[in-house]
This record gives sequence, C-alpha cells and structure tokens, in this order.
Amino acid sequence: MTRRLILPAVLLIGLAGCSSTTSDDDATSAETTTATEQTVEQETCAGFYEGTGTPLAERATNARAALSGGEVVDAATYTEINALEQRITELGRDAPEEMVTLLEEVNAPFTEAVATVNESRTAEVPEGEEPAFPDLTQIDVTASETAQGELETVCADAGYGD
Repeated sequence: MTRRLILPAVLLIGLAGCSSTTSDDDATSAETTTATEQTVEQETCAGFYEGTGTPLAERATNARAALSGGEVVDAATYTEINALEQRITELGRDAPEEMVTLLEEVNAPFTEAVATVNESRTAEVPEGEEPAFPDLTQIDVTASETAQGELETVCADAGYGD
C-alpha cells in the first residue's frame, strides 16, 4: 500500500521540479513570441495570399477573368463568385483601415455580381419559369485588379513575405 502512494508522490515532485521557470526561460519565451508574432497587416496579407485551399488572391484573379470572359452564366458557375465575395468581406472585418478600403475595391466586382444575381432572382417571371441568369460581363473588373496590385505593395511594405 505504501509503495502505491510513494510512486505517485515521487512523480509529482519530479514533474514540479521540471515545470518551474526561471527568468532565462521567460526571456527566451518573450523573444520567441515577439519573433513569431505578426502584425495585423501581415495577418491580413497572409489571409489573402495564403490560407487553406486556393488563396483568395488567386481566386480573385480567376473570378475576375471568369466575369469578364463571360464564363459565369448559371448558378453553378456563380457559386465561386458568391463564396469569394463572402470570404473577402470576412477578411476585411479585422483588417486595418487602409487595407479594408483596398479589400473592398478588390471585392467590388464580386459584390456587384452578388447584388445583380440576387436582384434577378427576385424579378417577376411567368409562373413555372425560372428567372433568367443575368449577364455579368458588363461588370468592370479593372479597378479590382489595380486594388489587388496596391494591396500587394501594402503587404510588402508591412513586411509580409520577408
């Protein structure tokens, strides 16, 4: 019975000795934390240029090409535009003000596409018919491309990718 109590007590004492921190440990820990912390700008850039799956930057480039090339012609092809618009909007919620403006500009054609599709879905059509899918080729994507280039510059200036 005594052996059963002694072994856990010895283990607890051993673990307690191993877990104490010294000022050297704290200093090393603080240096590591500072070195690995990202600024809000860098986190926003990482969210746009990295992330899981295909990065938002690449998706935005592809979506602009699809919009201007007339490839978004039905609900199936529109799904990516809608999802992308939501993700860029979400990323902008925690971004610094300068980056929020750029993200909104990058997102503008996708926001316009979502609004246009939603509007077409509420249009009155004869009973039994589906509303026609709107022509999204008229949406201007040039300002979005420019804003994405500016965002890349802002990210480089913030130290992203160093």
